Amino acid sequence: MNKQVKLFVGLGNVGRRYENTRHNMGFVALDEIAKSKQLEFKNWSDMLVSFYEKQDDKVALLKPMTFMNYSGNAVYSFMSYYKIVSEEIFVFYDDFSIPLGEYRIRMSGSSGGHNGINSIIARISDKSFPRMKLGIGPIPDFVKPKDYVLSEFKDDDKKKIDMIKKIVVDFFDSVFVFGLNKAASIIANKK
Repeated sequence: MNKQVKLFVGLGNVGRRYENTRHNMGFVALDEIAKSKQLEFKNWSDMLVSFYEKQDDKVALLKPMTFMNYSGNAVYSFMSYYKIVSEEIFVFYDDFSIPLGEYRIRMSGSSGGHNGINSIIARISDKSFPRMKLGIGPIPDFVKPKDYVLSEFKDDDKKKIDMIKKIVVDFFDSVFVFGLNKAASIIANKK
């Protein structure tokens, strides 16, 4: 990998109550990657972690078990333990300003108001980490953003979610073949 990613993070909330909610789209992405590689997550402090190796490359998959607003605690702990810098992490998370089934990759930037990204930026004191925003929008009229992100997906959302799962796995595989920058360019051109 030319720009090496050592840690893939998926953001979400813990527990059955949140399993099928829109705010857990980052967990959905990481679970699909793990499934495609026959990986299992193991408890490690306040996170679930799995490792994937291919040739000389080894990456970790991490799901914080700290709830969304404290995601940065788990990410910071893992990064500190393994001496990972911000440019070596990649985060998957939900974004209600993007329609369901669509996505955007950013190499750095502000949180855009997302509490999980806010927490990571605050905890690692850096916003220069790459990320993929996974669309869960649009928010219906007269629904508060907080209520919407914690609402469950509907049955007719499945097709778009399955499409995003495939894109996420393709992107993950491309990172190993081409490196992050080229993989991001390839996935951007698939829209």
